[in-house]
Amino acid sequence: MNALHLPAGAGDTHLFLGTTMTVKAGQDETGRSLSVIEQECPPGFATPWHTHQHDDEAFYVLSGTAHLYCGDRAWQAGAGAFVLLPRGLPHAFANREDTPLRLLQLTWPAGFERFAADVAARDADPAVLAEVAARHGYLIIGPPPPPDRGDTP
Repeated sequence: MNALHLPAGAGDTHLFLGTTMTVKAGQDETGRSLSVIEQECPPGFATPWHTHQHDDEAFYVLSGTAHLYCGDRAWQAGAGAFVLLPRGLPHAFANREDTPLRLLQLTWPAGFERFAADVAARDADPAVLAEVAARHGYLIIGPPPPPDRGDTP
């Protein structure tokens, strides 16, 4: 593994389910240990409920407010907040605000960036998403949480 420096704005960019993901480091750069992705989510964005079967996921919120759901818990996470979502636990997140949400997504071991690139190259049809997700170790288990789920700060 070599040292790595990326200036602001650099990295492979993918349009992923309506978000913009810029890969800062992935399996090739980290010896398969970590993926680091800067993500911008437009107002109204929400992921479906899903689980990661082989990787853990964390978010560090850069700006905006992320509404996160994990199991029966819900949080609002503003700029500077950190959230860890362990593998195997059903979770989802959304931008319920009127401004873009920017966050740093970390997954380990690495590989999420390959899933994002694979999804970006295809139709966003839910059946296609579920099939591609399963191939990469992600299980789509339901639609996004409703906006009125009752997040707790």
